[in-house]
Amino acid sequence: MTTSDRVLSVLGLFSLERPEWTVEDAASELKLAISTAYRYFRSLTSAGLLVALETGRYVLGPAIIQYDRQIRLHDPLTKAAQPIMKRLTEELPAHTVTLLCRLFRDQVMCVHQEFHERPDFAISYERGRPMPLFRGAASKIILAHMPLRAIKALYEEHPTKFAQANLGRNWEEAKERLRALRTAGYCVTQGEVDPGMCGISVPILEASGSVTGSIGIVIPAHQLEPDLLDEVPTLLRKAAEEISWAMSLGSSAANIAPVAPPVQRVAKRGARQEQKHPSKAARRGPKPAKRARA
Repeated sequence: MTTSDRVLSVLGLFSLERPEWTVEDAASELKLAISTAYRYFRSLTSAGLLVALETGRYVLGPAIIQYDRQIRLHDPLTKAAQPIMKRLTEELPAHTVTLLCRLFRDQVMCVHQEFHERPDFAISYERGRPMPLFRGAASKIILAHMPLRAIKALYEEHPTKFAQANLGRNWEEAKERLRALRTAGYCVTQGEVDPGMCGISVPILEASGSVTGSIGIVIPAHQLEPDLLDEVPTLLRKAAEEISWAMSLGSSAANIAPVAPPVQRVAKRGARQEQKHPSKAARRGPKPAKRARA
């Protein structure tokens, strides 16, 4: 392990379960000399990644917030997805939450949420909260699109979790069920993460075909009518395609409108509204041609 790896391992100690550490406790946990641990803590504090409290304990520092803001503003996935998610959310029932998730080590993390009206329920896929790969539509659809070698390594390490998540009692069964998800192109779960909630997600693929994340919705199960269940996967797939397209363009995509917006319902609804409420220009009719000067 390199010195940089050991310094980063200090940051890895800070968690929701244990947000404060002393130098001595960290040195014991990481099996470091006290003098080495003090040097690492001093470097991290100078960088603003840690803050020392009067009690001799340390917590995460303000530099984390600075980097979080930079991610919100400039992360390519989030930047590409935000306008598409806003538009998609307007097409769905009021209390639907739209989620953007990405693969994070051997977990899945929500990196952005959108909703038309603030929901009166809580969901476990909070922004910044790591979630298991084996439960929930947002996670399972990512798992299904990972390389087979990576999936097998995960299965060998967590066979019980695969079985508990109804992903297969043996490797062959798990492989078949994930292949079925991959073929379908979307995943629907009910009550796997939050009781009474339904999740529907599709993968977001890079140009190379590798999975980078997922886009999906969480909605109270009693609001999910059959016609909506049929329609949402199509809407999500088209939104995912548009996100992939925008990401492939890089930073220039921010100021370019899609040639054909994937979410067709938006265009159709707009057309219906135009028929019912024509614009002033349409009511006036075409302007008369200007008379040529002699």
